Amino acid sequence: MKKLFFTLLLIFVLAACGTEDTTDITNNVPGNTTDDVTQGDTNVEEKMITLYKSDANAENTVPFEEEFEGDEGNLVPFIFEEVNEHDVELLDYTLETESKSLVLNLGDDIYTIQGSAGARMFVETLARSYFENLSDIDEITFIHKGSYEPALDHMNIGQPYLRSEFDM
Repeated sequence: MKKLFFTLLLIFVLAACGTEDTTDITNNVPGNTTDDVTQGDTNVEEKMITLYKSDANAENTVPFEEEFEGDEGNLVPFIFEEVNEHDVELLDYTLETESKSLVLNLGDDIYTIQGSAGARMFVETLARSYFENLSDIDEITFIHKGSYEPALDHMNIGQPYLRSEFDM
């Protein structure tokens, strides 16, 4: 019995010694044994962009810098995610009128935006951030679940906010 046990142990140890770990530690890619790995899209941009958030009293917007790492198609959702201080979901977005108009389609959680001040900060932080970083955009329209019908008393749903309203 002891001989059998030691023989099996010896086989196991020898088998383990022959196992090669092919994890690329540099790039943390299992199975990759090369150090020259290109991952992701080659059109990825890395740049600092200026975004806006509300101040401590939620009365004014203040600029802040954020690093953006992605292609141009990811900029609209990136800005929305970074600037949105509410739990409002961006369902989708479209660029219309030769990319002069940005339409943001919002979910039911727009009803969580409280009062005129909350709506003003929600709109202003997003509008300033988009106008700052998308120079071709002249207007931004918020819609609710694909509808241009008004949904809130304190926020224009279906009506465009113009660049000129924000002195940009």
